[in-house]
Amino acid sequence: MAQDRALSIGQEALWFLYRMAPDSPAYNVQAALRVRGGLDEARLRRALRAVVERHDVLRSTFTETAAGPQRVIGLPDLVQLQVREVPGVTGNSRLEKYVKEFGDTPFDLTDEGTCRALLLRIAPDDHVIVVSTHHIVTDATSQWLLLQDLLDAYATDTAPPPLARGYDAYVRGEQELLGGTRRDQLVAFWEEFCADASAAELPSDRPRAPRPPAVFNGATCEARLPDELLPRLREAARRAGVTPFALTLGVFQSLVHRYSGQRDFLIGCPTTTRSGPGMREVVGYLVNTLVLPAHFTDTTTFGQAANTAQRQVMRAMKHIGYPYALLAGEEPYNGRNPPVRMVFTMVAPGRLEPLLMRVTEAAALGTDTEYAGLRVALIDVPQLEGQFDINVEMRQSESALTAVFRYATDLFDESTIRRLLDSYVQLLTAAVDDPDAPVATAALVRADDLDDLLALGQASDW
Repeated sequence: MAQDRALSIGQEALWFLYRMAPDSPAYNVQAALRVRGGLDEARLRRALRAVVERHDVLRSTFTETAAGPQRVIGLPDLVQLQVREVPGVTGNSRLEKYVKEFGDTPFDLTDEGTCRALLLRIAPDDHVIVVSTHHIVTDATSQWLLLQDLLDAYATDTAPPPLARGYDAYVRGEQELLGGTRRDQLVAFWEEFCADASAAELPSDRPRAPRPPAVFNGATCEARLPDELLPRLREAARRAGVTPFALTLGVFQSLVHRYSGQRDFLIGCPTTTRSGPGMREVVGYLVNTLVLPAHFTDTTTFGQAANTAQRQVMRAMKHIGYPYALLAGEEPYNGRNPPVRMVFTMVAPGRLEPLLMRVTEAAALGTDTEYAGLRVALIDVPQLEGQFDINVEMRQSESALTAVFRYATDLFDESTIRRLLDSYVQLLTAAVDDPDAPVATAALVRADDLDDLLALGQASDW
């Protein structure tokens, strides 16, 4: 029998965005692993069913009722393992194409549900496992918990234990918070915290449309930072008394200040909300976007920007319970007046995510790793593109740091984002070299690139 469940505020906002652009894959989240060694398909199907039974958000559909949108829990059979034969495909580029095509297929949340699973069979001892879900029931951590649960269930051929608390407990906790006296305190904090600043915007290649697009079009540029820069960055952050995240965030805010000319602006920071007993194992939309104000003067240094970023994050984290979707007003965000247009986050796997930690480090080293008795390797594909003007994700492992810039192609050309990414690496290097250097005087391009640009300008004058 169908069971209706209330949505969190974040889910309500994603439901609104889905109904506005149902054919857009911008809110699809996927994770994929290449698995070498013998793989028992029947056993994998049993593992998938067990995981879907454990996390009821994966077997849900959504519907609009007189009382508002509701989540309807279905049967485990709603999620089936699809199998595709791709014999002889060896290169990662073709496999990435198959994974991306699967992940880019829009979900019908009202009928099909929220989750798909695919097995690409390359050879009897070579496969790719892909799980694609809609963001309304997942986040980055949840996606890897899901894949981790799947491999664990496959390894033991037994169902994982039931969750002590499910996603409904999170929704009830949010409802209790917003229905109590704490709500007024949170509203007052965010109004004061974000006063005198507006959403940061960069000069774009095309004007912004007066209405939100019917499809969120996006693309990705990324660059692995020079390996020798990572230990120096960590040491510079330690000396400054900040985290590497605060240093990289402060430098990104410096970049936005230099490119836009804005002195007071807001940047978003997606952050997990899976606090409380039993929530670390839950698959669901357990993320909130902190809105962080940045303030620059002509004398602001990189060190000051990093220290301010850290203080702002710490202040905001104490008030994380108030949903981002309500910051534009007391109704869930409708897309017309977003609190932020750019977001910045860092992904640094920890001991609670052993699968992600192992495959991320192996990918940085160009190899695979062992998990649940299988040899597995990460297949990384662009996703979550076009949700914001620019969405920056810093991916950190023990040996590498990669900057991923997702961007709205309705606004920006690839060449523009590539220059922005190069300038970010340049400023990050400058900040590590001299934290006391003023942001306003730092070079945005390397000296050799500047020589090339000057030569090009002289040739044009001629």
